[in-house]
Amino acid sequence: MQTAIADYLQLNDESRQVVEAYGWNAPAVLNNYALQLEGMLDSAVAWGGQAQEVLHRYAEFSVAEHQENLAYNEILTNPDVLSDYTLKFFGPEGPYPVYEDEAQLETRGYPTAPVQNALGQFPAPPSAAAPQQPENFWGSFKQQMDVDPSQAWRILNQAQPQVVSNKLFVME
Repeated sequence: MQTAIADYLQLNDESRQVVEAYGWNAPAVLNNYALQLEGMLDSAVAWGGQAQEVLHRYAEFSVAEHQENLAYNEILTNPDVLSDYTLKFFGPEGPYPVYEDEAQLETRGYPTAPVQNALGQFPAPPSAAAPQQPENFWGSFKQQMDVDPSQAWRILNQAQPQVVSNKLFVME
């Protein structure tokens, strides 16, 4: 019966072999498979386009971040560039200008209201004692460290630079 239907539909030899091997619903199954394969291919192409866009944006971001890191590295490693950047940052055109007198403070529209001191007057820091001889310096420093280590900075603050550098040289 299949051959009679195949003759009536005038199927070629390849189509007859498919119908004989897989039945009359084989073309529908193959068509469904082809549609699913095409849909899968379309979604893979769409995903590839999205992935390409994401990679392109990441590459732009990476290049921008690398350039920013190079600029920071240049600022932090080159003293001339750091000095120029600092002067511009705290200069009159920078975001945090530093004023040296009241006349400069009145410029550029910054409000200058007097500051009310709500805390009152603070006591003056203790005055420094007279500098000591290098021989006595380290002895008094050790004594101060034994008695009150939190106040030892005062003795170091009074020291002449040669005393500390000599001690460091001897320690090395």
